[in-house]
Amino acid sequence: MVLTVNGKAAAVVQDAESYQQLLDHLELLESIAGIRKSIEEFEQGEGMPLKEAWKELKEKYGLPD
Repeated sequence: MVLTVNGKAAAVVQDAESYQQLLDHLELLESIAGIRKSIEEFEQGEGMPLKEAWKELKEKYGLPD
């Protein structure tokens, strides 16, 4: 349902299930975009080797070996 003010859309009202589906879909699309970006960076030779990245994360967040 779209509520209008002076003939222009001002708010949308929808049930909780539909809203959650919308949020889930948005999260999926954002994940796909992030994966695509990572693949592009990898293909361009950007990034770092896994061992180096893991070492950096352990140091930054105090993770155990």
